[in-house]
Amino acid sequence: MRGMAVRLNLVLWVAGALLVCCPPAHAQGPARVEEVAVRLELSGGFVGAQTLSQVEEALLETAQLALLDQLGGELDYIRRNQDVVVETLGAVIAPVLDERGFELEELQLDPGRITRLVVRLRLAEQRVQDFAVRFYLLGGTTVVRTLTAENEEAVAAELYATVARTPYRDESWLSGLVSSTVERQLARMTAYAGFDRQVLVQPGPTTDVAVTLTPSAGVEVLTDYHLRLRSRTIPQLALRPVRELAAYHLHALIGAPLGFVEAKLPGLRLALYQELVNTPAVASHCADVRLQLELGGCALSALLHVDSRRYLLTAEARLALWDYIAGDYEGRLRLRAGLLADPSWAVFGHASYYPGEEVVYPALLVGHLIDYGLLAAGYDFEAEEWRLTGEIDLVPRVQLAADVLLDDEFDPLSELAISYRLRDVYELKLVSNLDGEVTAAIAASF
Repeated sequence: MRGMAVRLNLVLWVAGALLVCCPPAHAQGPARVEEVAVRLELSGGFVGAQTLSQVEEALLETAQLALLDQLGGELDYIRRNQDVVVETLGAVIAPVLDERGFELEELQLDPGRITRLVVRLRLAEQRVQDFAVRFYLLGGTTVVRTLTAENEEAVAAELYATVARTPYRDESWLSGLVSSTVERQLARMTAYAGFDRQVLVQPGPTTDVAVTLTPSAGVEVLTDYHLRLRSRTIPQLALRPVRELAAYHLHALIGAPLGFVEAKLPGLRLALYQELVNTPAVASHCADVRLQLELGGCALSALLHVDSRRYLLTAEARLALWDYIAGDYEGRLRLRAGLLADPSWAVFGHASYYPGEEVVYPALLVGHLIDYGLLAAGYDFEAEEWRLTGEIDLVPRVQLAADVLLDDEFDPLSELAISYRLRDVYELKLVSNLDGEVTAAIAASF
């Protein structure tokens, strides 16, 4: 708005000055100006296309109103008073241009059916050299910053192409140029359609541009997230920092427009993976991270698998909610520890301890890690019998498990179980031994 007001005042000043200095004769003659053209020449550097276009447009509009409207386009009259017209135009537009950082060096008028105005300007030394663009939205975590970094760079590149090297003497004018360019660029980015935008500009050699983005009223936003973490090789308690970090970054997205989350889902997966894979808890266990993200309705579901590439260590405690069998097997502690020959195969010790019987069943097993589980076989030294064990996730919260000693004598200890995971650590189990006795149990995987 300020640019339009300056332009209007400029036109009025020129028109008034021309009327005072060289009033038109209003003679009827065949020779008239049909078109006005402006050629802008710069010295001392270059400016971006948007800046150049605005200056040229303002000069052209001023010249057209002065020569065509105020002087009636009378070509003979303009030729006779050419020096006065040029002097008057220059005297009026020079201060306005100087205010914006453009020094008027020369003004030439070439009258004719197409009258050409040549304007030579010198740029002020204080010009914008670079732009620092920053988006402010949501929780502002490093993951959110990563999601917006590419868009910030795109806006900065557009500003550099259109507004860079513009003098910043007139800060209000420069701020308007920058703000309109940023708004146009953001309008092309569909991911930000659900945000209201406010652009703040601090002109200078490096012009700072702050874009504040707040969810628009009435737009659908993310209201919840679900996070599940699983590991076949690392104790759950050791991975608690990983879970807390993932929850921190996911929670920062609460309130984000669903269109933004959906558009940024691939980038979110990569950014969150990069944060998690570099945590001390993952690095110290020489672990790999697999991350699945899905947007369903207004909730974001995250499934995180973290597994070591070198060793296997897990522990589980289980307690039956009622008497399991005639023996005292309602409680069990299980520990596994071993090494991975490669990411898919492990050799590990397996020990099951039944406090009621005060007996330990140690075994040496070879296991194969599949996508969502573990299958293993080996020898139990207490039972002096072969042992088969394994578990597999049917869906993220439900797991099927088996632990079988091949001799029928141990059917009370051999069991099949289906588990429902309440949290990463706690599970509800429905357990059946090979004698057909069934019980419910609660378990904790440490």
